[in-house]
Amino acid sequence: MVPGNEHKLIERILAGDTKAFEEIVTEYHKMVYTLAFRVLKNHEEAQEIAQDVFLKVFQSLKKFKMGSKLSTWIYRITYNTSLNRFKSQKREVKTVDIDGYNEQDFLNSQNALDNMSMKEKRKIINESLLKLPEADKIIVTLYSYEELPIKEIADIVGISTHIVKIKLYRSRQKLYVELKDKVGEEKLDYYEYS
Repeated sequence: MVPGNEHKLIERILAGDTKAFEEIVTEYHKMVYTLAFRVLKNHEEAQEIAQDVFLKVFQSLKKFKMGSKLSTWIYRITYNTSLNRFKSQKREVKTVDIDGYNEQDFLNSQNALDNMSMKEKRKIINESLLKLPEADKIIVTLYSYEELPIKEIADIVGISTHIVKIKLYRSRQKLYVELKDKVGEEKLDYYEYS
């Protein structure tokens, strides 16, 4: 959504136009649901989080700073709401669903892993991602799957861009080591860190 359009939409919502809020829900629901699902690994809980997030957005829209991107603000609310739910449940995440996403950040399509089925690749990547700390998984998800810029990720998770870069670098190193252990170093000759 274009920032100028966002601001007009927000002004309409604040003036009582509920159709304008429906536009925001339509625009950002998939993004909110996806991030919540990545944290909670449960479809029903992710839907509940999405409802909670949009309720929070509606209730606090008057506090939104017009100089910011609406998507970043909504991501931040989603991130915090999802993490709070995750922490309150104190449970382990079992899988990471990566159907429909680009795996290029983890596997170069030109390497020996091409001989593996997509199901095998997903399983290996899922198992490797599970070993990352929760905050690092979210950063990798936002960067690799949602393709957000580092600055926006920093705003969402509340850390500096420098720390985001460090966490991405370290996460990639951990994933490389984990994948190397699972498929052998010779099969990862073409693995790209960057």
